[in-house]
Amino acid sequence: MTTRTHERILDAATRLLYHDGLHVSIDRIIAEAHVAPMTVYRRFGGKDELVAATLERWSAEWLGWLHDRIDRRGDDPGQRMAALWEALEEWFATEGFRGSLIANAAAELRGEPGHPAQKVIAAHRAAMRQFLVDLAVMTGAHDPAGLAAELEVLVEGAVVVAMVDRRPAVGVSVHALATATLAARSA
Repeated sequence: MTTRTHERILDAATRLLYHDGLHVSIDRIIAEAHVAPMTVYRRFGGKDELVAATLERWSAEWLGWLHDRIDRRGDDPGQRMAALWEALEEWFATEGFRGSLIANAAAELRGEPGHPAQKVIAAHRAAMRQFLVDLAVMTGAHDPAGLAAELEVLVEGAVVVAMVDRRPAVGVSVHALATATLAARSA
């Protein structure tokens, strides 16, 4: 299979799974990708593996995007922290924002601990936690792991509020909370 065909399948799967959830049929993904069914089965083995590959790709792209937005601010911890909330607000305001594909999939797969996507979900969440720990270390906080855990709750909460309530500006409120949290942890 060519890389282009592989990408077309993942593009279609990402669009459909992000828009409609994991219950989307593999036939619909195949039709959207304009490929033969055997092409998908040969490459991915089945829908569960395709879901895992789609989540892995989405995670890599989203984390890359977030890192890029933060890295544009240089090494100043305050600027990097501000960039986190600004990036989230930007994401929340995008057309078709439906939250985190990883979190959405985790919710849908909560009763399927053996699903191949569970490893991808765990890896994404670990990468996000590490990202927040690294950010917390840069701030000079006395307890970077504790600050990172609080930031994780703020990020996850902001994503849910932005998605459920369709309030992209929630990032401003969460930024204020994060600033207060950082000040309390740095005192």
